[in-house]
Amino acid sequence: MRQTGSWLIWVLVAAPALAAELPDGRELTNSVGMKLVRVEPGEFTMGCGEAPPRKKEEWEKRDHDESPAHKVKVTKAFFMGATEVTNAQYEQFDPEHRKLRGRHRTSVGDSEPVTMVAWQNAADFCAWLAKKEGRPYRLPTEAEWEYACRAGTTTAFNTGEALTAEGANMVADKKTPTRPAGSYQPNAWGLFDMHGNVEEWCADWYGPYQAGEAVDPVGRADGWVRSARGGSFRQEGWAKDNSRYCRSANRSGFLPEDRNHLLGFRVVLGEAPAAKPLPALRLPPEAPWNRDVGKAPAPKTGPDPAKPFYTNFKGGRPGIPADSWGPVYSGWNHHTAACVCPNGDVLVVWETMVGESSRAMAMAASRLRAGSDKWEPAGSFLDVPDMLDGAAAGPALIVDGERVYFFTTQVTGDWGDNSTIMCVSEDSGGTWSKPRFISRREEIDHMPSMGFAGSGGLLALAMEGSHHLFLSRDRGETWKLAGSGKAADGFCPKQNYHPSAAQLDEKAFVCFSRGSTPMSMYVSTDGGRTWQAGAAPFSGPGVSNKVATLKLASGALLVVTPDDGRAGAGKGNVAALSLDGGRTWPHVRLLPDSGGYQCLAQAPDGVIYDCGTQMRCVAFNEAWLKEGKPVTMTAPPADGGKPAGK
Repeated sequence: MRQTGSWLIWVLVAAPALAAELPDGRELTNSVGMKLVRVEPGEFTMGCGEAPPRKKEEWEKRDHDESPAHKVKVTKAFFMGATEVTNAQYEQFDPEHRKLRGRHRTSVGDSEPVTMVAWQNAADFCAWLAKKEGRPYRLPTEAEWEYACRAGTTTAFNTGEALTAEGANMVADKKTPTRPAGSYQPNAWGLFDMHGNVEEWCADWYGPYQAGEAVDPVGRADGWVRSARGGSFRQEGWAKDNSRYCRSANRSGFLPEDRNHLLGFRVVLGEAPAAKPLPALRLPPEAPWNRDVGKAPAPKTGPDPAKPFYTNFKGGRPGIPADSWGPVYSGWNHHTAACVCPNGDVLVVWETMVGESSRAMAMAASRLRAGSDKWEPAGSFLDVPDMLDGAAAGPALIVDGERVYFFTTQVTGDWGDNSTIMCVSEDSGGTWSKPRFISRREEIDHMPSMGFAGSGGLLALAMEGSHHLFLSRDRGETWKLAGSGKAADGFCPKQNYHPSAAQLDEKAFVCFSRGSTPMSMYVSTDGGRTWQAGAAPFSGPGVSNKVATLKLASGALLVVTPDDGRAGAGKGNVAALSLDGGRTWPHVRLLPDSGGYQCLAQAPDGVIYDCGTQMRCVAFNEAWLKEGKPVTMTAPPADGGKPAGK
């Protein structure tokens, strides 16, 4: 994330050269045809609630990041755009933007709010307008935005305790989701669409509130998310309307480089507040799992590799207190990624959420420190507020030398509208770089399902959506699809999901996925460009399950998957070992206490970790696996051709 906030520095430095005095009057129309209205100074209560919600009924009214509610003084008047910036206004600054109109049928006309603008695009528009007119234009602070939205009200909306579709654009219309700016009644200041239509960038780095009175607050000194306000037309699948996210106190945010069809902005005319920002935020927030992370090399000795070893960590699994409503949620903890860090700690990251279609979705994490048999309590890993930080696919972790990579998606609600982000840690997952996009939603439709480090410096992600391997050979700097990018080159039929892959040799890969029975298996011998379809002798994972794959240090191929008993080990989750790249399976046995959306990782001491849904974790070694019996059936090739891998 390379947003420097240069616009704010420019405004503060250049402000003496600009018109310091605000224009007279209650409103004005500027050089690009934008109407602005005056907002007088005053004070208000910012946020909602004295503490985060502890029950579902409380969560339905407010989010964890809206507390503590606190008094804020706005000491100077300012002018604010009466409407969101429109396409016609923005494109006077950036004519090339016209090519981005109409994404997801939104923001088509000249008078509709501009979308598909990153934070820096919005800030640069303000700087351009300031230079053009000699006036201090900028983005509003989050406090200014909420103060202007409330317009003296203390209710959930500036219309009262309820908001209807007649009062704001908060329910998506399949034909024209966005409405022309100013289509609904304004608030008491004369500001339109402060609830709904499109979300609006603010100047601040997002972060938790602090208790006590604040004067002209400007947010955090640094962070990884820029605040956004107002909600949008986007409607969650389970909700009757979108009003929850359109409340005056609701806080949203996006990675600064994000640009999508839900997000626009409006401008403020007035000197930037001179208040000192709150301390910068680290990624991830401090929690038990990322404190005092050791630097010693990973232990290479552990349980006797000649003797079977198995543990289910009962009594020592990652814990989440009941009735936790953000940023870690006790309701549902799903798709998991795991790795063994360079210091030997096992790091697990997973989706934590209220429900799969809810915007209350974030990433949580836990750590099993080297030599311990008890996981640290779960804590927050990554939370972009009101954004699905995963959805359908989920996180991936890859270790390459001393570096740990984390991947997930940013989903706006439509699983066909997503982008992939990456963070890097150089200290065994204690701290991380700011997220950066390695694919954008307007470029490629895919999401990471799992990842692995291959030979020759290869980093690989098995992707949802496009069903390809996404590869990097320069330590994550650049990425490209292994095939041509066309669906015909993919290794999974359209109905198959959640691929899990491993590298067999320099140019050979194997992939398994959910969908069909016998379980789909695909092999590539040309570096992932083309794939030969076959099948493995297990039942295909169904809903709420995922196959996990790992090439072990011994060279054997491990697969963990639900099975209906056809492999001969009994019904349940099974672990199967192949010594010839998936052609035969001489060892398969039931794997108790595991299941769901799983992942696998192996430590230098030979111990294998399987982590899945609802924080289920087990560990075992290859000797334990080899107590299993051979598969009792052979799966025919799925396409009637030669067996996969031959």
